[in-house]
Amino acid sequence: MKQHSDIRSLFLPWFEQKLKRPLARELEEHLRECDSCKVYFDTMSAAFLPKASLQEGLVPDPYMPTRIRARAITSGSSSLSGKDIVVRWSLRTVAFAVAIVVGVYMGEKLSYQPSVVTDQHIISEYSNYLGGSGIGERWQSVALTSEAVSK
Repeated sequence: MKQHSDIRSLFLPWFEQKLKRPLARELEEHLRECDSCKVYFDTMSAAFLPKASLQEGLVPDPYMPTRIRARAITSGSSSLSGKDIVVRWSLRTVAFAVAIVVGVYMGEKLSYQPSVVTDQHIISEYSNYLGGSGIGERWQSVALTSEAVSK
């Protein structure tokens, strides 16, 4: 353990007291000699230990179970009737079926779009892109030449 990062990576096992005895002794020896690692371990330990002042300020609410029971009773009384449940499930099923049909329809329309790519099409795309620089005229002559050769 020559590097500080190796020492600092042992914080959690050290904090949980899961280090083997020889490794723990070596770590404690390093902490006695290295102030930066000691500060790191002290800061991390303080962050992981519960604060006593917070625990003293917490007081359990003795009426919590009663309030929970009362809320459960009032929420249970407004349950749905059988007809309401059937209507809700029917509407959900119809909405799901419509979503599937629309998805299939859109997928078919998008997948069957014809996309014919020819040499003429590619050359005209380059020509439109490079039209302002004067190269466009040269590409047009190449396009016309390739069209004449292909016929």
